[in-house]
Amino acid sequence: MNLILIYTLIAGVLALVTAPIPGTSLLLTALEVYMIVHLAQENDFKLGLKEIGYSAAALWGVSTLLQDIALEILTFVPIIGWAAEVVVAVVFVFF
Repeated sequence: MNLILIYTLIAGVLALVTAPIPGTSLLLTALEVYMIVHLAQENDFKLGLKEIGYSAAALWGVSTLLQDIALEILTFVPIIGWAAEVVVAVVFVFF
């Protein structure tokens, strides 16, 4: 449980520091994959490259899907949501 808490804190700090930079969600995905490998080693599970690759693809796919859903939900929030969508669009265009 301490291991999960440590990775959660690392992910929170990483997300806070790199939030304005587009594409940094890949860093979080890499951290999640590393956490899975570390937890597997701690619990004596054997993970091959195939399983690690499947995990990475699934994590990236789910995070991309959830980001898209969050942006669509912002559309329905008047003023604040619309402003947030504009900021996100501008950030993606200029970076």
